[in-house]
Amino acid sequence: MNRFLRIATQQAHSHEYESNVDYKLCAMIVRGGSIVSIGFNQRKTNSFVEHYTNKIRGGGRDYCLSTHAEMHAVIQARAKIDLRGCKIFVARIRSSGSKLNNEVGMARPCPICQNVLFSYGIKKAVYTIDDNNYGIMRVIENDISDIIVNSYNDEQT
Repeated sequence: MNRFLRIATQQAHSHEYESNVDYKLCAMIVRGGSIVSIGFNQRKTNSFVEHYTNKIRGGGRDYCLSTHAEMHAVIQARAKIDLRGCKIFVARIRSSGSKLNNEVGMARPCPICQNVLFSYGIKKAVYTIDDNNYGIMRVIENDISDIIVNSYNDEQT
């Protein structure tokens, strides 16, 4: 497993989430081999989340209005560092009641988070799919391409 995905998975395990959070996600922004920000999903929302949700979904409350881990990581870092050229690593831990045998789950950034990443110049997202697979997303305006990697042995992300 890529070392940053491994760290994100460990962080997702050890973080103390709000009791009403259904999913455990951790997003880490990395620049030049150093972690510059770590974010976790939260139930609460804020004007940043509402702005990007409205931008993608056209307003209304018909879509998830919670703070996603990717958004939280950007919020934590945006005032301190220029995020252009950074990568983000996103890991999801399944709930203990999951019927699947995998502990690690799909953490592909949603369209709202993709827009946030693009807006701040983060053009590459690496995310967990399951215990043995991860994906690499290149975020380009109006065109998102994924590469699915079938082994955690590839450290070239």
